[in-house]
Amino acid sequence: MANRCPSCGGTLRFDIQKQKLVCEYCMSEFDASSMPQMGGAGESQDFGQEQAQEGGGDTIDAKIFTCPNCGAEVFATDLDAVEYCAYCGTFVTLESRLAKLQKPSYILPFAITKEKCMELYKEKLKSARYLPKDMTAEKAESSFRRIYIPYWTYQMEFNPDTQISADTKESWTSGNKEYTQHYTIQARAEGRLDNLFFDASATLEDRISDDIRNFSTDSLQPYNSSLMTGSYADVADVDKDTYEDEIYQEGKNIILEEMRSGLSKNGGRGVSGESVRKTSSLSSFSSSQDKRSLGTVSAKLAMLPVWFMTYKNKDRLCYAVVNGSTGKMFAEIPADIKKYTISSIILAIPIFILLELFFTLMPKTLLIATAILGLVILFSYWSASRKLKRQERRTDDKGYQKVFGRQEGSSGGGSSGPGALVSLLSLIAAAGIVYLNPVDDLIYYGGALLCITGSFLTIASMVKAHNLSCSRPIPHFFDKRKEAGK
Repeated sequence: MANRCPSCGGTLRFDIQKQKLVCEYCMSEFDASSMPQMGGAGESQDFGQEQAQEGGGDTIDAKIFTCPNCGAEVFATDLDAVEYCAYCGTFVTLESRLAKLQKPSYILPFAITKEKCMELYKEKLKSARYLPKDMTAEKAESSFRRIYIPYWTYQMEFNPDTQISADTKESWTSGNKEYTQHYTIQARAEGRLDNLFFDASATLEDRISDDIRNFSTDSLQPYNSSLMTGSYADVADVDKDTYEDEIYQEGKNIILEEMRSGLSKNGGRGVSGESVRKTSSLSSFSSSQDKRSLGTVSAKLAMLPVWFMTYKNKDRLCYAVVNGSTGKMFAEIPADIKKYTISSIILAIPIFILLELFFTLMPKTLLIATAILGLVILFSYWSASRKLKRQERRTDDKGYQKVFGRQEGSSGGGSSGPGALVSLLSLIAAAGIVYLNPVDDLIYYGGALLCITGSFLTIASMVKAHNLSCSRPIPHFFDKRKEAGK
């Protein structure tokens, strides 16, 4: 059960504005640090007394809640927080089981209130020109939930004994002559990088967690489960070694940036009294040993605050996620195809009139112009379709792939729609007409009309692909864990 008020025995909740635990009944206020750690649904009274079996560190005895609809797993400090699954957007009674979890080292309290979330979301909707009618702020207001997302917070201690090399060149102009010199710069790095965050949840998509991960660490403190009252937390199931390459790459980027900064400070000089424009750039980077010689990486688990909203439309889900400490928002806003089409036609009319007034296009030129435009639109659609296919399968989501393995996702996306097929056929027809060079202008106009039709249909397909990329199918983590043998 949740923490109880020492005054009346009522349920305590963490108040974001007051940054204190407040009793729902007598309104007494308490500092979270003064309250004992909670047991019951969240963790046992003896948490932190046993060592984790893998990777060391303390563990907590937690009650894991599994959504029977999608298989998402969370844990909570009170039962009221787990009546709703944020990942599939359904109100369900979550199934529970006891398990040992690694005890987080840190927790960051919520600083953004639900009211602020709604303000940010309404501002986001105002900028959506083709917002679907059924997607309103009023429907979203009851869907925002407080959830703690587990992140690995990494530190990298640079090894001062490692020699780092970078190739650079300088180019400058003196008078009418251009000069270029090549250098190899050698340096040694000192110091360390702190608070590099990567999410430790396979359930949350990396593209979402990466977009909001610049958390304010001013209020980061040792883990205190009392701060989780009224919230629930995602389960950390991604190993800390998963993002080791990214940490070393970040270290390399920091060193390169420092080198570039040093070069820019020395830019510009005079030769025989003449002014010189000099530029520098780093073209490569290497160290005397492998990447791990750059420094030592360590990681600790932190629970970071996120507001999570799920918008359900038939068999697809859209998310709005707000960083609970900074207010940074990730929001997926689909477009209404009818609104987009009508707006495109209205915009096309004055453009067509202006072209008619100031340009005279011959039939053959018109056909070639519409074919080139159709080709550009078709390539854009194929690019969007390939991106959607990777997103549906979560190909670039390292945490998901590490936990569930390389599995096929939804079949939506990646295939050519009817608009793309019509556009492709119109381009073939246009090429044939240009090659045959008929004398009848109507043939050219007919080919141009076919290209325009194909382009409009392809644009409609692009909007559909955009809507799919702004959503995802209802997840089935339970089935995927079975397939992956988890």
